[in-house]
Amino acid sequence: MNILIVAVGSYGDVLPLVGLGRELYSRGHTITFFTNGHFANLVQQAGLNFVCMGSAEEYDAVANHPDLWHPHKGWRVIMKRMMAGALQAAYPLLCSHVVPGKTILVSSTLGFVARLVQETHRIPLVTVHFSPGVFHSAYQAPRMPGLPLPDWLPVRFKQVMWKMVDHLIIDPILKPKLNCFRRELNLAPVSRIFHTWIHSPDLVLGLFPEWLAAPQPDWPPSTILTGFPFYDDAADSTLPTTIQTYLDTHPQPLVFTPGSANKHGRQFFAEAAKACQLMQRFGIFLTRYPEQLPQPLPSHVVHFSYAPLSHLLPHCAALIHHGGIGTCSQALRAGIPQLIQPYAFDQFDNGDRIEKLGVGRTISRRAFHAKRIVENLKHLLTSPNVHAACHTVQKIFDETDPLAPSCMLIESLMD
Repeated sequence: MNILIVAVGSYGDVLPLVGLGRELYSRGHTITFFTNGHFANLVQQAGLNFVCMGSAEEYDAVANHPDLWHPHKGWRVIMKRMMAGALQAAYPLLCSHVVPGKTILVSSTLGFVARLVQETHRIPLVTVHFSPGVFHSAYQAPRMPGLPLPDWLPVRFKQVMWKMVDHLIIDPILKPKLNCFRRELNLAPVSRIFHTWIHSPDLVLGLFPEWLAAPQPDWPPSTILTGFPFYDDAADSTLPTTIQTYLDTHPQPLVFTPGSANKHGRQFFAEAAKACQLMQRFGIFLTRYPEQLPQPLPSHVVHFSYAPLSHLLPHCAALIHHGGIGTCSQALRAGIPQLIQPYAFDQFDNGDRIEKLGVGRTISRRAFHAKRIVENLKHLLTSPNVHAACHTVQKIFDETDPLAPSCMLIESLMD
């Protein structure tokens, strides 16, 4: 089968689909992976056919945007970028790889182009969502900045609120250019894009477990949850020598990361360094952009550009991070507490779910300073309840690979 995978976003969106692509390839399928040129090496090293969909320079332009990590403006930055000609360029590219009667599309949440090709070519599409926050439910609403919709509010009230969000905030950004392009493709206009249209009617895969977020009555009926994918590009079962050597001499460090695509973490790392000093704890700073680190780095802190969290975190005391769903899942499996400072997107909802599990805390960006970090970490590291909750969640995981059932569901669309 000819399977076309479209991944739009950062490492957290691309890595899980690379893992899924590798699994599908091992099952005998032809895989073509469409994503930004920034990820060319990542895809090619995984042994998958790579097709560039947007330049690395365009990726950097978005990553450098000062509003990208703003809780309200970040989403607008990404959506406006997607609507600025990206669909028109990607659509013929994706169409050129369609083999009639032998093609299945697999797409991340923001892979709008795959949804368009599904409609025009009438071929199966699997929409893959990595976190529950993408489902705008009126029963158990995700936590979003500026939109408090607690569970005790009447469902009808929350339905009205979501309609207002769609009509006043989301659709005005997306509808004009999307529907203009749809007219060129002889497709009918759409509305409530994030509520309905982005979900494939064929199959929606949630790559997270039901114990994190149970399906709600108003989720798409084609939704199936298969669990965290845990693919983090770890080449083998051991850590790089430099990292392992550090861990041998600096046991149980604290790990800090504001996210793989975050170029605006200067304050995050500055306060993290002070917190490590106050606690007299060793710290590992993870970022691909070292220019945002304090200079010089304190002696109790070390920087690594990248480390596979699946191998690193079991050796660490706690993870302090931005709340990306992939990062959350790795800490859950490692059985260590988390302190989350959400910036934007689904991070607020992910942090809320981590708190409800009892395995971590969230702290606002405004409150993210050394003394508050220390207060929260001391609680997380010494609380018997947190320790028990981490252990309980860790025991849920087993050696079953959730990518295998995801592949089987994708293959079921061939019939």
